[in-house]
Amino acid sequence: MASHPYYPTTLDIPLYVPNTRSTFELLVAAGSMMMILLISSVLLFNTSKKATSQARFSWFFVNGFMHCGFELYWLVNRKTLAGQNDLLAEMWKEYGHADSRYIAGTDNLLLTLETLTIFIWGPLCIASAYYILKGSYKQYSFQLFASMCHLFSCTLYYIVDLPEAINCNPSPVYFWVYFIGFNAPWILVSA
Repeated sequence: MASHPYYPTTLDIPLYVPNTRSTFELLVAAGSMMMILLISSVLLFNTSKKATSQARFSWFFVNGFMHCGFELYWLVNRKTLAGQNDLLAEMWKEYGHADSRYIAGTDNLLLTLETLTIFIWGPLCIASAYYILKGSYKQYSFQLFASMCHLFSCTLYYIVDLPEAINCNPSPVYFWVYFIGFNAPWILVSA
């Protein structure tokens, strides 16, 4: 069995190769990508509209592109991700410390949730952003549905892994910041 830093330590990850970038470099890259999406959303939005509309537009715009881009990358590459060293693979391997199911790529529930997120939640978020941008009343039903989908998937994601958290590195940073903190906005904002 190949040596790797993921939990449980008995997890078989035969293709694993370590990241070539540091955690700091990966977090800066992820933050930069988020800022580019956020700035793009601000530039696309008409500034004469309410700040709450801008915030909602930005939230759904960023979510849509994250779901349809970053998570699509995982879906397409999940079986070979552990052996890759491109930027997105290394970001997923870094997040894998919080949930090794993303590195193993074999968990059926995770595969189902991510598939729903990519092909339904992501487009719903993009449609929500579009209708917010246009000022259409359709925005409210799309936002409600997208938010309910986020609440459903995140709640299920937490409920399945939290009782034992065997797929998470026991370090407080990986558990509280990565696993809880990085996923909490989809529950807190959606609620």
